[in-house]
Amino acid sequence: MLAMVLGAGSAVAQDVVEAGQTSTLTVTSRLVVLDVVVVDAKGNPVTTLDQSKFRIYEDKIPQAIKNFDAPTSHLMPPGMEGKLVVDSAADLPKIGRSPVNVLVFDELNTPFHDLSYAREQMMKYLLSLPEVLPVPTLFVAAGNTKMAVLHDYTQSRAELIASVKKHTADVDFTMIMAQLNGGKTGKDNGLVATLGALSQIAESVKGVPGRKNLIWVGKGYNNAVDLQSMSESDHDRVLAVIKQVTDRMLAARVVLYTIDPDGPVKADEVTAETIDPTNVGSPGSQVGDFGDGLGFYEFSKETGGRVISGRNDIDVQLAQVSKEGTEYYTLSYAPTSMDDAARPYRKIRVLVSEPGYRVMTREGYFSGAAKVSAVALAPRAKQPKDVQYDLLTAARTTLAYTGLHVMAQRTKPGYTLLVNANDLQFNAQADGTRLAEVTIVAVSYNTKGKESGQRAMELKEELGPNDVVQRGSQVGFAVPMIVPAFTQRVRFVVRDASTGTMGSAEGKP
Repeated sequence: MLAMVLGAGSAVAQDVVEAGQTSTLTVTSRLVVLDVVVVDAKGNPVTTLDQSKFRIYEDKIPQAIKNFDAPTSHLMPPGMEGKLVVDSAADLPKIGRSPVNVLVFDELNTPFHDLSYAREQMMKYLLSLPEVLPVPTLFVAAGNTKMAVLHDYTQSRAELIASVKKHTADVDFTMIMAQLNGGKTGKDNGLVATLGALSQIAESVKGVPGRKNLIWVGKGYNNAVDLQSMSESDHDRVLAVIKQVTDRMLAARVVLYTIDPDGPVKADEVTAETIDPTNVGSPGSQVGDFGDGLGFYEFSKETGGRVISGRNDIDVQLAQVSKEGTEYYTLSYAPTSMDDAARPYRKIRVLVSEPGYRVMTREGYFSGAAKVSAVALAPRAKQPKDVQYDLLTAARTTLAYTGLHVMAQRTKPGYTLLVNANDLQFNAQADGTRLAEVTIVAVSYNTKGKESGQRAMELKEELGPNDVVQRGSQVGFAVPMIVPAFTQRVRFVVRDASTGTMGSAEGKP
């Protein structure tokens, strides 16, 4: 088990409050936001419907639509069409609530020959796009040893193509040899690693306000050894983790599209889903759907995406789902029932009053606030496993975490991390003050990209009863640390102790 030693520290407030002003209490009702894709019988998106055509039901009870956005409202802001606006996660605020794509190469679970074909088709797809992509795209590879960022968010077709050409697949050669000898079993820890990758992506995009189309090219964990050989005692624990990851994806408005590069299926393997051009809904009898919510394809169903299998035109399918991910309606409603006892699962159904149309949206949600594991109070206490995983995994990647907006400034004797005050949760105290607590992890990397040092600490920021957080205000957290010699970069991850939301920043030595 990884252990984190949390040291004491102090926070320095910068431009946070205006004295002499009073706080304003704002009461808001909970809204459920749905991204809805409507397709015709041929699988083509339908974009001309108005609000009167939609009906929403939660647990079979009709719900009143509070807000309605047509697909045209998700276009890039005026004046940005055809222009290269985004070339890193730092540019995402410029596009408002427009959607983004996250392309994932599944090198962990996908047979090598399928992966090679998928790479070829990915290049074909990219070459078919305009020089400036209409949708900012993050490109990552879920590999054998880690999840690597092949390219940060960008609209540059040339840069994405270059990242494909220079990438060397991170594969398990033992598994490749088994596959070449006729074996069909996947990675030993394919289930755990894949769930970790999904969770990591969902947490990283938490601060991006629009829809996130997660396009997963690969098989997922369906053939992983740890799923196929799971003991009965592990079943409930794994199912609980799957539900937690699903909850994170839904909260971040992540929609999963799974594209299996295996190619056309044999006649005796054809299912209703593989011959259906829209392939909407549950994968039914496809391999990996265990009927109990454990299958990888369930994520597509739950989040409102779909599974595409039995096809050899991956480039066409990539183009289709990318387009589909921009041509959606956004509807919201305030549930008629606010009972959050035991966080029951609320079933959602959206219907349109036009014959022959099909609707894709998420199937439901868990009501109430998600459970957030608290950081242990004693410096030497063992931290909860999910806290360890979230923080240290985020610190050991170059994936930008956006839930908290963080900037790192080099100061003596270390760094100051500037965090947007409105991103933090300030909790009321008995004396009328409000307190925000964060956990910070800093990892240093040398010129060879190897970890050369690590520091973790808990810090606090307190506001007075009459302090008001202004728009654009920041909290400065002082992080004293000795930077090892030959350090090339320092990676910082900040986690809000109350919400579990994280942000990252890169510091120069």
